[in-house]
Amino acid sequence: MKIPCLSTIALLALSLVATALAQTPAGEAAAAHQAGKALLQEQKAKEAVAEFEKAIKLDATNPDYHADLGSAISRLMPEANFIQKAMLSGKMLKAFERAVELNPQHLGGLIGLTRYYANAPEIAGGSMEKAAATAARVQAIHPFLGELEFANIAERNDDFAAALAHYNAAAKLHPQHAGARYGSGRMLVQLTKPEEARAEFAAALALKPDFDAARKALAALDAAPAPKN
Repeated sequence: MKIPCLSTIALLALSLVATALAQTPAGEAAAAHQAGKALLQEQKAKEAVAEFEKAIKLDATNPDYHADLGSAISRLMPEANFIQKAMLSGKMLKAFERAVELNPQHLGGLIGLTRYYANAPEIAGGSMEKAAATAARVQAIHPFLGELEFANIAERNDDFAAALAHYNAAAKLHPQHAGARYGSGRMLVQLTKPEEARAEFAAALALKPDFDAARKALAALDAAPAPKN
């Protein structure tokens, strides 16, 4: 009789433990959460929402589940009609709020709330003041992400100079982040500074060669008519 090696026994034991955990409510919740994340990566937001809701039903104490539910619901908004958006927005806000209630420093929940407040109409709970206050909470935990949220808020207010300052601050905090440089470039386009914008888009591409949006932005600058003297 061949005795299995220790590593084989260990793998079998781990497999049995994993199976046992999956059969508990917490294990089933974790499995549903992972399934939801996988579906979201496949752009199947509706199916992902169902999995995240299943995870929450099994374990309502995990803030990740609520924050990810809110993010998945946000993916449904662009194609929803007016009535559907009203229903979805309430569920989205509640999901992000619950995540932050469970963990006041939950970045996913705080960022979700910041973007909700910045983008939702006032009748649905939108508020630039609330967005700024929540962005400040993000910044206190993660300065780089906070700068990006403040940049988004400024851009929503058409304050492109302020948004540029926040994107530049973010780039200083995280020099290897292509998105921050791309954001600076977009604001420079809005401020009619094409050559400075070109430098930012080129820097973003140098950091991330497959950054399609930055490549398209450079092409748009190349195609723009030359300014008249």
